Order: sequence, then C-alpha cells, then structure tokens
Amino acid sequence: MALSGVKASKAFEDASLRIRGRRLSLPLGTSVPVGRPFTRSLFHFAVISKLVALATILMVAAGCDKAKAFVRAGQKSETPQMAPGEELDLAGKPAVLFQVFGESSDPRMVPIAAIVHGKIKAIRLSASGWRKFDEMYQRPGKSYALYQNGVANGTVDVKRGMWSDTSDALYALPGCAALTPMSSVKVNGRPASDLTLEFLASSAPVTSKPRADAAMTQDSVNRVARAVARDVAASVGIRDSKLDSLDFRAIAFSTGASAAPTIIASFIDDAADRPSSMATRTTHLFIIADKDSSGNYRATFSHRINGPLAAAAFRRYFDHLDIDGDGIDEVVLQGWQFGGDTFLSVLGWREGKWQEVYRTRANWCLDERRTAD
Repeated sequence: MALSGVKASKAFEDASLRIRGRRLSLPLGTSVPVGRPFTRSLFHFAVISKLVALATILMVAAGCDKAKAFVRAGQKSETPQMAPGEELDLAGKPAVLFQVFGESSDPRMVPIAAIVHGKIKAIRLSASGWRKFDEMYQRPGKSYALYQNGVANGTVDVKRGMWSDTSDALYALPGCAALTPMSSVKVNGRPASDLTLEFLASSAPVTSKPRADAAMTQDSVNRVARAVARDVAASVGIRDSKLDSLDFRAIAFSTGASAAPTIIASFIDDAADRPSSMATRTTHLFIIADKDSSGNYRATFSHRINGPLAAAAFRRYFDHLDIDGDGIDEVVLQGWQFGGDTFLSVLGWREGKWQEVYRTRANWCLDERRTAD
C-alpha cells in the first residue's frame, strides 16, 4: 500500500514503527543502501513515502476509525485465485531467490522468485502451501549463500521463520489475510561498518563463470556512459545542458553479454528530493550500454523520465547475478514511483539487449483487491 504525494502529517512521519517489539528505522520492505554507486537522495523519498504508508497501517491496527476508512475505502479483499497448475510445486524442492535487507543488527529475508528449469518464476502458493514453504526454506538453522556483484559474499542464517514461533506470525498487516512469509536472519561475513544491508541470497548454489574483464578506468567508463546517454537523451528532448546538470554515477562490470564490460549509468535530478509541488518537473535517465559487433558501445536498455514528478518512475542498479544459469548475468534493478511502493526488476540478455524478464510484487500482501462496485 502507498500514499500518493509527499504531504503527510508530522504525526505520521514521526511514528515509531515496530514489529514484535523491535523498532524499525526503515519502513517495511525497504532499505536505504549505504556506499552504493548511485544517488540515494531521491530514493529516500520512496522510503519516506512507505514510512508514511506503514504508519497508516499501524494506526489501522491500533483501531483508528478514520485511518481504517481511508485504507479500506472502495476496496474489497479476496483470497488469491490460482489457475490449475499455477501453484509452485514444492515437492521438487525448487531453488528460491531471496532478498536480504534491513539494519545489519536485525536483518530480514523475503522470497522473491523460484528458479524452475532455468526459468525465473513467481511463487504462487495456497495458504497451506506458504506454511509448507516456510517450514522448508525458512525454518531456524537454514543457511544460504549471499551474493553481491555476481559472486558469493558471505552467508545468511535463518533465526526465525514466519510461523516457526507458534505463538504468532513474524509480522502482520491489517486487513490482509495472505502475507508473503518473511524470516528474521543473521548475516555472516560482512564488515561491521555495514549499517544497512541489501543482498540477494539463494537456496541453491549459483555458479559464477570466470571472466577476464577488459580493464576500464573510471574516466573511460564516465566518458562512454555520457556519450551513450546523450544519444538517448536527445531522443526524448533532454538537452545536453540539462543532462550535464543532473547528478551522475556510472559503473562497469562483466555480465557475459559481450567480451567487454557492461556499463550502467544513472542521471537523477537532485533537486527533485525537495519539490515545491507534485507538479514539479523532473528528469531521470538510466541506461545500460554494451559493445556491439563493430566494437562501439550502444544503449542496450534505457529508462527515461522528463515530465511531472507525480507521474515519474525511477530505476537504480541493485546487483547482477547469473540467476538462471545460462552463463550471462541478469541485471537486477530497483524501481519505484514517487510516493509509491518499490519492486525489483530482473533484466535478462535477449536478442542483443536487456529486457525485463521478471518483476517482483510491489507489496507483501498477497490478497487480491478490487474496487467495490
């Protein structure tokens, strides 16, 4: 659930968020990256929006009638419906991809996809199926490898599953009957200086193909990224002077899409984190570039925003990993709309460009909701 807009009462913004007695410095389901290569100021607004939304949820739980009316107005909650054969077959013990996030002192882990016969698949289960899933994959003592930058980097141990404490579930959302199960975990092998965490984890080993990266200096990466971005920007009417005014970050790493490194660049309007109104215009450009057969870098993915902030949708780099085992890493992005929920978008290399092959749910309530007649 999300609240549109950025205006909210100070009471909502200052609300203490707690799950089973623990205070959360970040809203449920989000984490602000520390030391990542891309601008965090605008992403902070996605966090604040969800903070306000969760404060509203907690007020509903506390019995605030006005908040209840606000959240439930015009909506009906229904049990998730599945077509025959759509439910994930747990008997085959499919590999599961998780997202690990939150404060380093008290992180959480949530399933985001299953890998079945080399395909990334949404996890669709009945209520009893989710209970079985929690018992299989999130029971205390289970341990999985963490992945960052395409390779294993530490481990994560499950301390408590969603329903392993029979007295209560790990978390609850008011008015939501079906929840994505979450687990409380311990992360191993990470520096103590990491205040917040965001990783991928897998229930099955992910094989990383050794690659000899062609050396690129940061200056070379920046130069190529800006040149490719100018061509993309021109196609949507973004002038060079405007592009040069945006906060810019670029990185390069090997994905296996070509012999040369893949380059990712982000251009974000830093002034958008303090808008005077939702009608404020903003500009955002996110590109991925790879070398073509002629040896020149070209855009192989782009996301462009040049319009009102209220309708803006943003992307940032999250990580890369060969999730489906085809020898080419998938590129994982985090997406959000201003004032809305966040989600992960998985890009796969298809026909010489990056295409979205999977997108996670934008919230953890699995109930189907429809507008009342």
